[in-house]
Amino acid sequence: MVGLIFRHDSFDWVSYCFVMSLCQSSFAPRPKLALGAVAALCAISLCPGEAKAILTYNIFESGGNVVVQANGSLNLAGASSLGEAKCNVNGVIISASAILCTGSGSRNFSKWAISGPNAFNGTVSRSGGASVLGVPTQLFSEVNAQGFIGIDKFYDSGTPIISSATFSGYTLSTIGFTQSSGLLGTWTLNGTSESIQIVLGDSTAVPGPLPLFGAAAAFGWSRKLRRRIATPLITPPQD
Repeated sequence: MVGLIFRHDSFDWVSYCFVMSLCQSSFAPRPKLALGAVAALCAISLCPGEAKAILTYNIFESGGNVVVQANGSLNLAGASSLGEAKCNVNGVIISASAILCTGSGSRNFSKWAISGPNAFNGTVSRSGGASVLGVPTQLFSEVNAQGFIGIDKFYDSGTPIISSATFSGYTLSTIGFTQSSGLLGTWTLNGTSESIQIVLGDSTAVPGPLPLFGAAAAFGWSRKLRRRIATPLITPPQD
């Protein structure tokens, strides 16, 4: 059996499984599922790496500054509430205690219990002085304390979270990071399958969900394969 693997910034498992399912249905004498059903079945139940709700903090350089940008969403159903708090300052990055703050430091957020690393790369210790945008968020995972993710107390579960803090006049190196890109850590929202991650560099530094290019390429290749299979083999006459 021949499999075709498409890459678009990362290994594309869904496209791979999609094509493999079509190959099997073409060569085996069994009822064939519609293309959409095969792709959906593979994406939902057969392939690793299917997309899940996740909140990502990207820390990157932009225009001579270091930006902490939170993007994503979290489904809070089943999560453990820990009350309310606020950052009190605009913008925080503390490597040794795995602490980040974005958005307004004067606005309250709801705290939800998390589990994960108690520190991340570097010796960064910046608290306050940042320009901020969006809803207040805080990641807190200090050793010997209950870690939590804080999100604006008016946050509606499952809706987009957009928030940032910009520290002017720094590079990743001068602010205290000792690497320039990569995944710094992943935390689990207790009582759920949701997760929070910190990525150094832009969003391409960590594999993302299925690229549309990969799915389109898989679909086109599978159609060509079916036409080839459907074409009878013509053998030249033998003398």
